[in-house]
Amino acid sequence: MATIRGKACAGFALAIASVLTQQALVKAHPPEHFSHPSEIAQQSTGIDLPPGPNTMLRAPVSMAENLEVIISDVIIPPGRSLPLHYHPGEEFIYLLEGSVIHIETGKPNQILVAGDTYVIPPYAQHAPQGGPEGGRAIVFRVHVKGEPERILVENEE
Repeated sequence: MATIRGKACAGFALAIASVLTQQALVKAHPPEHFSHPSEIAQQSTGIDLPPGPNTMLRAPVSMAENLEVIISDVIIPPGRSLPLHYHPGEEFIYLLEGSVIHIETGKPNQILVAGDTYVIPPYAQHAPQGGPEGGRAIVFRVHVKGEPERILVENEE
């Protein structure tokens, strides 16, 4: 188990290094201005990413046949929230820019700012909300293979 977790963490580190390299290139050659986080995503990746989770990689974990890795570039506009949901796996977050309010059922809200990391346990219900300037994060999941990436929680009204 420690070996699988170590390899997953190594994969996460490589994903973060790749994104940080892209960010360094953007800082070295900044555009005139950015009015929205997705414009920064377009500048650094050449792709205009929409708000919400954008899956960049979904691949099996070779050492554990029932697991896969999902890496997403998540963009949350200012004041907007993702719907309450959970994942069938552990979620590792690195906030690239802006700020996000992490809202998780049963826990106090937590403000995350650029450079912060956070781990969400499997099946934890959460609904992140963009801060005043919105937020962009790289999210790395070690996930149960074949399960949906995200499972929405029905409103109990």
